[in-house]
Order: sequence, then structure tokens, then C-alpha cells
Amino acid sequence: MSEQTHVAVEAPRARATLPRQWLASRWLAERQAPVAIVAAVLAALAVWVTARADFLVHPGWLAAQKADLILGPVLVGLYWLRRRPESRFGPLLVAMGFVAGAPFVLQSSSEPVLFGIGVLWDGVIYLFTLALIVTFPSGRLDGRAERAIVAAGAVTVPGVLIVLVLISPQLAGRSSIAQCRPACPDNGLNLLSDPSLALDLLHVGESGLILVALATIALLVWRLVTGTPPRRRALAVGAPVALVFLVSQATYQTTRLLDVEPGGFFSVIQWTIVGTRSAVWYGFLLALFAAELFAGRMLRRVVIESLRRPRPSELEAMLRGPLGDPTMRLAFHDRRTGRWVDAEGAVLEGPDPVPGSGRRLTEVERDGQAAAAIVHDPQLAEEPELLQAAGAVVLLVQENAELEAAWRGSVDELRDSRSRIVATSEGERRKLERDLHDGAQQRLVALRIRLAIASEQAAGDPAIHARLMELEGDLDAAIEELRDLAHGIFPSLLADHGLLPALRAVGLRGPRAIEVTGRRIGRYPPEIESAVYYCYLEAVQNATKHAGPEARVAARLTADEQQLRLEVSDDGPGFDPASVNGGVGLRNMEDRLGAVHGRLTIVSSSGSGTLISGVVPIGAPEDVTALLPGDRHA
Repeated sequence: MSEQTHVAVEAPRARATLPRQWLASRWLAERQAPVAIVAAVLAALAVWVTARADFLVHPGWLAAQKADLILGPVLVGLYWLRRRPESRFGPLLVAMGFVAGAPFVLQSSSEPVLFGIGVLWDGVIYLFTLALIVTFPSGRLDGRAERAIVAAGAVTVPGVLIVLVLISPQLAGRSSIAQCRPACPDNGLNLLSDPSLALDLLHVGESGLILVALATIALLVWRLVTGTPPRRRALAVGAPVALVFLVSQATYQTTRLLDVEPGGFFSVIQWTIVGTRSAVWYGFLLALFAAELFAGRMLRRVVIESLRRPRPSELEAMLRGPLGDPTMRLAFHDRRTGRWVDAEGAVLEGPDPVPGSGRRLTEVERDGQAAAAIVHDPQLAEEPELLQAAGAVVLLVQENAELEAAWRGSVDELRDSRSRIVATSEGERRKLERDLHDGAQQRLVALRIRLAIASEQAAGDPAIHARLMELEGDLDAAIEELRDLAHGIFPSLLADHGLLPALRAVGLRGPRAIEVTGRRIGRYPPEIESAVYYCYLEAVQNATKHAGPEARVAARLTADEQQLRLEVSDDGPGFDPASVNGGVGLRNMEDRLGAVHGRLTIVSSSGSGTLISGVVPIGAPEDVTALLPGDRHA
């Protein structure tokens, strides 16, 4: 089964359900300040004790080295733990400072037993340093080679040192600058004296240390060559210092094994070991900084690329390069079914999307709930900053897609609502027009006829006849007003014959003649015809008002299988659309066309006239052949 972890993108934090091996990490994470203070106190104590040891050749340098063996790993480990709370490497660094570095101060004691323990502790420091180098950056012994190297190192140095301390009456510090003058304190742990065996063991330890150093160098080089891009990036920054330390260590032990005289090259190697061993953990710190910088650059680049709204499959391909995992996959949590789906929307069977693959699944949480997952190479977990950045991008794209879908849904719902309102309104307008025509108008016409009959019958009475004739005139005016009102509510010509005849009729009865041309104009839904008709009225009214009495106004109506277009142009003085806030007329046109999914465009500039264009999406017209005879070749 693939290993499963969690990335809470909002803020990396220790989880309440951490397994037992992470309890120490959580304890340290919650007490970083007290731990740092204790380390500083122990480092100060190491400096004070070592600087007062008058039997040492380099008390000052040894004091600085011993303080760094405590404070350096602890501070780097605490920062590592803050940035990567689920990594074992941070606690291992802290343990190096307290377990290995702190007791090393005993090697500066003149008391025989304490001095013997201090020399013996040289092996513990060596073993911790070796473990840090071998397990970087995960803090785990993942392979047989790593375990074999650490086991060999444990036997070679600590094992040999234990026997050596027990059989040697006189000891010297094993550190490269731990020489005493003229002699070191007696060994308080000596049980028997066998100088010949002690010398043989010393040579065995030196030979073993050389072999372990060479094996570790080979392991690091092999990792650099065969590792995934994230691991190679980490090793390229964190491993060079360790490699120099291992090479100088092997060289130093070789010179001791060959009894090379002190001075010259020997002294250079001595001080190289001192400097590189102290710099090992700072190389690890630089690797962490580099990982964070790379994750930041990757996040910036991918976020910019995600602005083009990639599909899940495109996002998956987009993340594979920066993550350095060509087989990386994304999975998304379907809230409706509670199941995982891949980038193509296919359901992934079972609780583990990649059963038996050996890959790792990192869940990406949003609001405490799993929203997505990244199925990746296990080595990628060594750089959680990349996973957090990738998880943030996945959530960003996912939320943008959800917001866009919701926005589009809202827009579609609004458009549908506006269309329903327009359709209902147009239906009511037509009903009202029919009611006025068939009801009130017919009654008034009937009353006009009866009034005319009464007028004829009253011809013998001039006063009554004149009064009835006056009433006939008033009634004729009322009928005409009612007819105009009904026509304005919904023009009967538009309802009966369609857009082109209705627009031409408007052009003929206005204060100036307007040429209206049309091509392939049929019948369309009433709401579309009404929207285009009233948009035309508004455009003509604007041209009549603003273009001037001498301006020529023309209209053109065209249609194809996809859209209906109305254009109203004039050769008046024009204007700058950007400098004019939309008036009521323009807003009415935009609203009417928008209600039927159309759009309005205004093209004008000073001295070049004005073109108002409205476009409405349509299907095939109800009857594209229903044209007036004179329009078939228009």
C-alpha cells in the first residue's frame, strides 16, 4: 500500500493523530525556546570548562568546537523541525547536540574517569555525524546500504574505542586537534594494560574508519546520480560539505595509519576536518533554505501558468516538471460520493488510489477536509515545501474552477431569468394589445357607429345634431389614441409580419425618412423580435436627437444561422463613447439585448458619425423564406 500523509496548505502544523514516533517531534516543537536556552547554557559551560583545561594544545579552538557541537545541531534541528514538522531529521539533529555534543565536554576534564568517558564519547559523536550524513534529508535509514554503513561505523569506532579505553592506561583525544601537552590525564576506565593490542586495535579502527568514509562517499555519489530531482537538489546543496569532511577524514586516518610526520599537509588535513565537521549541519541548513527558495519560485511560476485556467489533466502535466516526478498524479475528492476521482473524472476504486505501487499519497486539506491528493514518488516527501506549494496551486485552481462554475451558473441563471421575464412581459404586452384591440377599441367603434346613426336621426334638430357631431369627433380622437396606445404596447405589424416590415414602417412615419435594408430575415421568438424592435426605436430616437436635422440615418438588419444583427448608423458629428456615461436610452438597449443573450456595441468618434450595433444569438429562423416580395433580393 502507498504511504499516506497530509498537507494542510493553510499552515503546516503537527497533527493530533501523529504516530508515536512523532511524539518527540511534537514535544520539541512545543518547547523550542526552552530547548534553545538549555543548549546555549550547555555550550557556554563547554567553553568555560575547555578553555580552563591547561593540558590541551588548542584549548580555545577545542572550546569553540565543543560549543558548536552542542549549539549548532540543536539550533539547526529546531529550525528544521519548525519548517518540516513531520521529518525525523530535525529531532535527529537536536539529539546530536544534546546526546553526542554535550557529554563531549568531559574530554576537557583532568579527572581520570571523566576524561576516559569523554574520550569514549568521541565514538558517539562519530556515529551521530555518520547517521546524519547517511540519513539526510529524510532522517530515515531506508535501504540496506545505509544500514550496513551505520552498522559498520558503530563497530569500527565506538566498538573499537570501548575495547581501547578498557586496555589502555594512557589515552589521547581522538579529535584531530585534541592533543595534550605533554600528556593527557590518566585513563580512569582502564581495566588491564596491553599496549600491543591497543596499537593493533587502533590500526583496525583507523582502517575501518577509512573504509566507512569511502563507502559513505560512494553512497552519496550514487544518490546524486540516481536520485529524483528533489533528492538531487537537496544533496547538491547539503552533501558537498559532508563529502569534503569524509574525504579529509579518510585522508587524515590514512596519514595516521602510515605514520606521516606532523606538519605541512598533515596540519592542513587536521584543520580541514575541524572546519568541515562543524559545517556539516550548516550545509543541511542551506539545503533547507534552497528547498524553500525553489518551492517559492516553483509556486510563482505555476501560479502564473495557472491563470490560463488549466483543466485538471493540464494542471497535472504542469506540476510534473517542477516536482521532478514524471508519473505524478492528482486525485480529487468528490463531495457528493465521498470517493476519489482522477484528473479525467474517473472514479478511483478502493481507499488507496495506487494499491501496491509503493508510491506515496499526500492529501491536501481545505477547511480541515481532504479536497485533493497528490500521488507521487516517496522521495518527493523529503521536500514537503514542494508538496505544500503544489497543494496550494491545486486548491487555487480547484477553487477558481468552482468559483467560475458558480459564476457561470449564476450568470446563466440570471440570463434565463431575464429571458423568462422578457418572454412573460412580451406575452403580456401582446395580450394587452389584443385585449385593447378586441375589447375596448371594438366597443368604441361600435359606439361610434351608434353615435353616427343617432346623428343622422337628429338631423332635424340643428343643436342636437351639432352636439352629436362634436361627440363623434371626440370619439374618433379617443379611438385613434387607443389605437396608438395599443400599437405602442406591441405593434401589430411586428406581431403579424415580423421585424423588417415593422422597422420600415417606423422609418416611414418618422420626422425623416430612414432607409432600412434587410437580408435573410425571417420570424424569430417574440422576445427576440421585441428586443431588436425596441432597440431600433431607441437608436433611431438617439440619432434623430443628436445627429442633427441634416444627418442621414440608415438601418441594416442581417441574419445567419447563428446570430441576428441590427446596425443603425448616422453621418452626424459623432462623439467619444469613453467620455459619455451611458444614458437611459443606451442602458435600455443594453438591458433589452442582454435579456436575450445579446450585446450592444457603439462605434463613434468626433466628426465621423455613429454606428450602433446589436447582436443577438439565434437558432434557425422559424421561416427564412417568409420575406416580402421586394425583400428577396435586398
